[in-house]
Amino acid sequence: DGEKSYGKLLEKFRIPLSWLIPLVLSPSFAFRRSDFVCFSCPVLFLTCLSLSLAEVRCPAPPSIANGQHSASPGARHGLGSVVLYSCSPGYSLLGNASIHCTAKGTWSRPQPRCQATGCTRPEIENGRVAGLESTYRLEDIVLFECNVGYALKGSQESQCQFGGKWHPPVPTCEKLPPCPSPPVIRNGQHDSKAVTEFFPGMSVKYYCEPGYALTGETTVSCLPSGVWSIPYPRCEVITCSSPSIKDGEVAEGRRAVYHPGDNVTFQCHPGFVLRGSRGAKCQPDSRWVPAVPTCEPAGCGTPAPLPFAELSQEYENQTEFPVGMTLNYTCRPGYVEQPQTSPTITCLENLTWSEAQEFCKSKFCSCF
Repeated sequence: DGEKSYGKLLEKFRIPLSWLIPLVLSPSFAFRRSDFVCFSCPVLFLTCLSLSLAEVRCPAPPSIANGQHSASPGARHGLGSVVLYSCSPGYSLLGNASIHCTAKGTWSRPQPRCQATGCTRPEIENGRVAGLESTYRLEDIVLFECNVGYALKGSQESQCQFGGKWHPPVPTCEKLPPCPSPPVIRNGQHDSKAVTEFFPGMSVKYYCEPGYALTGETTVSCLPSGVWSIPYPRCEVITCSSPSIKDGEVAEGRRAVYHPGDNVTFQCHPGFVLRGSRGAKCQPDSRWVPAVPTCEPAGCGTPAPLPFAELSQEYENQTEFPVGMTLNYTCRPGYVEQPQTSPTITCLENLTWSEAQEFCKSKFCSCF
């Protein structure tokens, strides 16, 4: 019973490893895998432990998509074994290129992976690629354009394909024939006198000499065919239209053609008065300044006040009245309208007012 009880105690009692003293004390002794070692215990305890130094092994290295490792099929992978990875053509390795077998019997992490290779920025001589990117992902699209004087031969755009290739292939920029000197126009010139060569895509702008105005497009362009676009602009002499004034005429300065700087004066026919400036000058932009005046029918001035009546308030701020206009009056306080007498006056053609009848009479009578 005592041994049984003592044995149970040993099963529950955990002995610190530092208590165990190897029977073999030589420090130069080297153990081999699967060797057995016997230990002695402190006083009151005595046991012999069988320790097996088991070999650490890792399973076959993991496979990665679109890549392979350096291990041979069926090879044993002990502690510290190293396996190298590489990617299939068209893919590049991300992460560490190797993993190793750890003391836990597992492979170190993270494991590498293979990613499809993108494209580098394409080069095009005498041209450029739109954008500033240096690398591109699969299916990215780039646009090409040529320098002035060159034409694109091939597709204007290309897409990044698997393996770092571009499709359609990168185009080329071919030199175009230059245009001759820009066309000469009468009474005008272009603004590119200092330029010696003109390539397709270039434009020149024209302007006219003083006294002339540009007609048509102000620029011409050098076409890919090596000729200038048409029609060419023209410089035409600046004139002002002949000034016309209804119910009036040009009094001074009349001529067949009016050029900038010419002056005219105007006058109205009898029975009309001038509204606006009497004179005008032809400007370089073909306008008359001040604007051509108008002639309006002449009228009567403000009528003289009447002792028995006053003008209706509707004419309060008016100082001139056209021929034929009739004004209405109202009787002043103390006066009443005369029966059958119209309280009005009319502006006559001789620019005078019709005689005012005594259409209002006093309310009070005089007694003798």
